[in-house]
Amino acid sequence: MTETIKENDVVQFTESHKWVGCFGYVTEIRVIRGRMRYMIGVPLPMQGTAYIFDDGSGIEKVGTAVLVPAESEKGEEE
Repeated sequence: MTETIKENDVVQFTESHKWVGCFGYVTEIRVIRGRMRYMIGVPLPMQGTAYIFDDGSGIEKVGTAVLVPAESEKGEEE
């Protein structure tokens, strides 16, 4: 049984994808020309984030991300 993938879910690319083994998180879900497309952010150390689209066939859900603000952002809220 396949779990439903939602925004902020952590996913891993499967063997059918060129990013095999990489973890990412779903940042946006779109329907393009009647097909579901997942935009996945993959953090790259010291380079930023790569955003990759997948139709769901090359990813599997691992868990759900909990985004925590950085220390500098926490001070600004108080």
